[in-house]
Amino acid sequence: MRVFLCLLVSVMVFAACLGGWWFYWPVWQVEARVKSRLPEPATASFSGVVYNKKTGTACGYVSASDPRGGPAGKTHFILMPDGELRLDPKDPIRGSTLQQLESLRRHADYLSLAYARCQVG
Repeated sequence: MRVFLCLLVSVMVFAACLGGWWFYWPVWQVEARVKSRLPEPATASFSGVVYNKKTGTACGYVSASDPRGGPAGKTHFILMPDGELRLDPKDPIRGSTLQQLESLRRHADYLSLAYARCQVG
């Protein structure tokens, strides 16, 4: 009976480790790839990271301090399958009409990409 119980516990621990690796490994890889593209990777912290296996795209939020010593700001990111990192444009919408339209276009492009690639399900 003791051997059977030990074998059962071993199989359950193996299944738990395999399940943790299966679900967390892609998230860990995404975090490492995003950190490698940030100016201050040591200060980066992540939240809400989701990896979409269908599209190969990862989305989430990253907080990293400004290289000039500014406070950490939370920014949405999209990591494309080819490794390209897109960050939410934070630029304010001001200036001439042409500058405002260009800023709105950048925001709209990012939001359409997020809508197309970051759907959970």
